[in-house]
Amino acid sequence: MSEVDKIIKENDYVISNREYNNDEVVVLKNGEEFLRWFLGDKNLYNKKIGFILDEDGEVKKIEVMYSFLKYYLKVKDEFVLKMDDYNDLFVKGYNNRFLQEALEQFTSSNKGGKFLRACLIALGYQSFKNDNDYLALGIALELFQTSILIHDDIIDKADKRRGLDTIPIKYQKIYSDQIKGGNDFEVKRKDTSNSMALCLGDLGFYLALQVIVKNYRNNENLDRVLEYYNDVAIKTCEGEMVDVILPFYEEFYGEEDVESHVMEIYKLKTAWYSVVGPYVLGAILGGCDEEKTHRLEDALINLGVAFQIKDDLIGIYGDEKHIGKSVTSDVSEFKQTILYAYVINTEYKDELLKYYGKNVKISDMEKVKEIFDKSGAHDYAEKMMDELFNESFKAILDLDFLDLEKKKLLLGFAEYLRARSK
Repeated sequence: MSEVDKIIKENDYVISNREYNNDEVVVLKNGEEFLRWFLGDKNLYNKKIGFILDEDGEVKKIEVMYSFLKYYLKVKDEFVLKMDDYNDLFVKGYNNRFLQEALEQFTSSNKGGKFLRACLIALGYQSFKNDNDYLALGIALELFQTSILIHDDIIDKADKRRGLDTIPIKYQKIYSDQIKGGNDFEVKRKDTSNSMALCLGDLGFYLALQVIVKNYRNNENLDRVLEYYNDVAIKTCEGEMVDVILPFYEEFYGEEDVESHVMEIYKLKTAWYSVVGPYVLGAILGGCDEEKTHRLEDALINLGVAFQIKDDLIGIYGDEKHIGKSVTSDVSEFKQTILYAYVINTEYKDELLKYYGKNVKISDMEKVKEIFDKSGAHDYAEKMMDELFNESFKAILDLDFLDLEKKKLLLGFAEYLRARSK
């Protein structure tokens, strides 16, 4: 029995079309509530649960999401163990003390991730083959993920990542005390820490490629996998560049059509990197032909954009304690989102700019949310997100070359993205 089946069994859930008055039973009416319960909300987790049957098919959505979550947790465990093996291998491969020290910092950053992209590689692969030869490819993409996040942390001047110190901060702590004479220790310590992080990010990209080549050198699909992997990496870098320059340009030069640039970032940096790329990479490794590859891309691109809009909404309207990150950062960093892009074309632009790009406090966020609400930006973003999710659900159902079970898992993943609150 899997862990999730054990959880469900122990909580003795029931399907019902009526409300419960018993305090021992919590009735879950939609996917959002189910996901909170499943992930261990302390107010729900230790109680029996019931589902309300409704005309909107919420129970069906919960069922497909539950199927995906079971699959996800199973393959995630496989990837965690495999990543531990690779981390040991990377560190043991160096005798030079500085290189070993550096790889210890890099491998520590490989831990604590969600492995969601790796899971999509597994799902894409197993849509065409039944074995687990996807593991090395999933590890490679997770190494790429670690590397690009290291670079992101330098760009964002971030102190924390996945609840741990970022690589620059780790290095500053390793070399916190000056032992002998020299000039400008503090400046050089910070510069060296950032430089080492930059080098480690670069190294990680090539470690990922090395993992692919070593494990699939005899695979007939290696050429297509490498070509597609590089294409996804290029798109990710392109999206990052637009994401970096757009806030600066918008603040100091002005931009007539911010929304088109925002949508480009959403597609390149989120949809391709986080959804389309991983799933299709796995499918290509599993033997998916070019025609089916394009159909998968068309079916999943809107899902990736909807995922990013959801992320932006959570970044403003989420509970900071629940989501585990700041809800002021998007505003303080002048982040270009669909919400911002909408407001600047309304009469509320100047009011928003009193806060946007400033060092706002939690108390200021109520005013920011009020501006997003009364300007219509919140409704606009929610409507666009819902339409994109619905289009994605329909497109996935139309993939006639996938069997019902694989469609169910892919729909469950889509429902998980829609239902998540962090």
